[in-house]
Amino acid sequence: MIFERTGCHELVRLILTHPSLYPHMTDDFAGPPEEFRVNTHPDIWYVLVKSREGGVPQGLFCLFPENGICWAAHVALYRGIPPAMTRQIGREWMAWLWANTPCRRLIASIPVCNRAAMKYAADPEGTHLLPFGVNEKSFLKRGRLWDQVLMGRSKPGE
Repeated sequence: MIFERTGCHELVRLILTHPSLYPHMTDDFAGPPEEFRVNTHPDIWYVLVKSREGGVPQGLFCLFPENGICWAAHVALYRGIPPAMTRQIGREWMAWLWANTPCRRLIASIPVCNRAAMKYAADPEGTHLLPFGVNEKSFLKRGRLWDQVLMGRSKPGE
């Protein structure tokens, strides 16, 4: 896989509003995809995931620094990618993250109703984030309140 930070906010918008992703990533307060606007703050890292064969985008990782070393991640990988490839993306992306950013602690807040995201984050053969807490009834989806599991991983050796 190729990982590449991008400043092309239109491409980021197109990926995040893709019909196979947008409904799964948003809560009940998200507007229609055509009204979505990408946060252009310069501290945010949008990292494209591309295949080595032809450089075809597979999705992206959005990284939001909470401080200089603790960053929150949001993952947007296209649906239909084979599980073995998503694991490979997770492993390679974590190695890329530690080698190419100042991030030393990666965290994520994942609604329990997003089972695919929960499975991806916890996969020991992929990103392998570990739960460290629960933010109760903090996500509204389809009119129902859901818990969010707080997950994270520190840079090896830290």
